[in-house]
Amino acid sequence: MGFKVLNNPLLVHLVNSLRPKSVKPFEFRATLKEIGKLSLPFLLEGFNLNPKRVLTWKGSYEFGFLEEEKIVILAVLRASLPMAEGMLEVLKNAIAGFVGAKRDEKTLKSYIYYRRYPTLEGKTVIIPDPMLATGSTMELVLEEVLKENPKRVITLHCVASPEGLKNVTDKFPQVEVYTIAIDQGLDENGFIGDLRAKTPQNRLRKQF
Repeated sequence: MGFKVLNNPLLVHLVNSLRPKSVKPFEFRATLKEIGKLSLPFLLEGFNLNPKRVLTWKGSYEFGFLEEEKIVILAVLRASLPMAEGMLEVLKNAIAGFVGAKRDEKTLKSYIYYRRYPTLEGKTVIIPDPMLATGSTMELVLEEVLKENPKRVITLHCVASPEGLKNVTDKFPQVEVYTIAIDQGLDENGFIGDLRAKTPQNRLRKQF
C-alpha cells in the first residue's frame, strides 16, 4: 500500500513549529495534540458511515455516523500520548490502547515492555507516533497488532525518514502509513536529520 505524505499547509506549519529549540514543553505537547486532531479527516477518508435513527426537534431521521467503538487509538508510550489524546477528544467513543516499546541505543533493536489494549480483531487501529526513524519500534508494534487480525491498521507520523518508511512499508504492505514531513538521512545512532535541519528527534525525549 506504500505511504502517503499529508502535504497540508496547516499540518506542515504545525510540524515545522516543533523544530525550533526555543519551543517550550507545553507548546510542544499542545502542538502534537492539535496535529493528532487535525490529521483525522485525512486518515478517515473513505470510511463508511453507519446509519442510525436520531430523534431531532423535527422528528425521527436517519443519519450516518462513524462506528467509533470499532476504532482503537493505540498510543506508543510516551511520545505519542499527546497525538492520541487529540484524536480521542474528537472520536470520544473510540477505544484507547497503549503499548510501550523501547529501542536499545547500542544495538538499535526495539523491544516491547508494556501492552494494554482490548482485542483488536475486526477493528480499525490508528497508531500515532511522532517520529519514524529506522522504523524498528513501529515494526515491533505492528507485528503485535497484526497478530490479532484487525480490519485496518493506520500509522501517522509528524516526521519520517525514507529508510523508516521503506522498512515499514516493505514489511507491512497492508498497513496504511501517513507522514506529514520526510527528513532525509539517519545518523550513526539511527536518528533522523541533523542540527541544521532542526529535526525534533531528541526534542521528544526532553519534552516528556
